[in-house]
Amino acid sequence: MNEPLGHAPMLTVPGATREAFRLSLIVALVVGVLGLVLGALFGVAAMAAFGCLGLVLGASNALMVQRSVLRASAADLPSKAALVRGVGARLAVVTVVAVALAYFFFPVGLGTFLGLALFQVINTIVGSVPALKELRK
Repeated sequence: MNEPLGHAPMLTVPGATREAFRLSLIVALVVGVLGLVLGALFGVAAMAAFGCLGLVLGASNALMVQRSVLRASAADLPSKAALVRGVGARLAVVTVVAVALAYFFFPVGLGTFLGLALFQVINTIVGSVPALKELRK
């Protein structure tokens, strides 16, 4: 059936990817709350808050990656150059925000990098567990 004029095709994330991202968000939320509680107990609540900002920054980066891949795969002629430009722009924005927070709120702003790194670890582990289970079959 033909698409109505002016409407783009509906882009959806595959179920397994959507579930892995959802689980990553849940684990990141739990880690963030736990970090805030422990940070308050040990007197580093500000560092823990910036760590939570890093977790949010990492999650938003992962969401932007999904959307970028969906747009590229929906195009009639996917452009590798456009995908590379998108990756570069996205990483530049995330890096500038993290560096700015670390610089202007030094030393507690360094927690942003901890949160970013932690989200990447969470996302990698959550994303690879289903693949490892599949390999073991």
